[in-house]
Amino acid sequence: MRHSKAPLGALVAALVVSVAATAAADTKKVCVEIAQRSWTADEGAQPIEGGDPSAPIPEPSPLELAPADEGLPVGPASDPTAIDPAVYLKRMVEYEITHEVGFEAVETGCEERISVELYPLRVGWTVFARYSGHDREEKVDRVMLDEFVSLSQRLTWALLRDQPISTTINRENVLRADSEGRLRTIDGKGHTTFALGGGVRVGELPTVGSDGSVSKEQRILTPLNIQLGYRGKYQAWALDTFLRANLGTNEVAVRSNERGGHVDLLGSGAVGLHFLRYTDPQGMNSFYFGSGAAFELTAFDIIRAEGSRESSDRDLLFTGGLNLDLLIGYEFMRTNSVHFFVQGELHLPLYMIDTENAAGAVETYLPGGLLQLGFIF
Repeated sequence: MRHSKAPLGALVAALVVSVAATAAADTKKVCVEIAQRSWTADEGAQPIEGGDPSAPIPEPSPLELAPADEGLPVGPASDPTAIDPAVYLKRMVEYEITHEVGFEAVETGCEERISVELYPLRVGWTVFARYSGHDREEKVDRVMLDEFVSLSQRLTWALLRDQPISTTINRENVLRADSEGRLRTIDGKGHTTFALGGGVRVGELPTVGSDGSVSKEQRILTPLNIQLGYRGKYQAWALDTFLRANLGTNEVAVRSNERGGHVDLLGSGAVGLHFLRYTDPQGMNSFYFGSGAAFELTAFDIIRAEGSRESSDRDLLFTGGLNLDLLIGYEFMRTNSVHFFVQGELHLPLYMIDTENAAGAVETYLPGGLLQLGFIF
């Protein structure tokens, strides 16, 4: 048994050595270069290999990209003798490379290279990093000295794995740049709108005939429209909010319907919200299109039968619901403080009208459209 174990042990040892040699051969050697640079045109890069703790840190240039923040850890101008940021970051990156499977950080004999540039700000640095193996470059707009550990981890992961640095975030390596609160926003311009127009409604309504009888007939209603609203413009987009009143224009005389039951549109009111997109945002004139919705309350009047007109000749029927709106328009004379628009709309109710009282009933689908002319100020 002793003679049989010796060859087996030698075989295992040889296998281990072979695996180790293969792993070593597959390990990619990576050098790390850190350079401190300046935003000024007359100062070149200052690559740092070993780092000199006594070397002064470049003063911020007049092109400072970020204002100082109260309460933030102090950046490069705090204490030039306390720590060399390039040496510190270089060592952190080397540590992360060594802990990546298949990679090894070396000083010489490298196959690939990670190059990092530090550009000083009034507070912190802007960081650019590139890996020669993938030619990927990543950027962090501002980073502080106390974030170098997280920065080195995320830069190394992103560069070696060829992925954006934004995908390497976890609960333990969030940078201040990931949650910057002071974001610049686009200022919009608010305008009041006023418009007049005419509409069309199509539906089946109880209608008196020439013989005095009432039956459901397809009718076209043409209410008048008046609208007051607010239009907020944000570059190519706009937001319309409005209040709208529609007034019925046709009403059958009571004497024409002795039996009662004839229905007319008395009017409606709506409150709505539209989103618009301009085809020429910067132009003096521009077409636009959009969509939105409006909640509408509609009133019908129905003629009472002749024997039931003691207190009133007509009764009211109310109904309401949500309309889907599609629209197209044209704004012109937009350089003036007061400018104008023409707008057409298609209204598609998302409900059926179904209401009744003792005098009669209305049961129909009532889509429609609108054409209006207005001004914006």
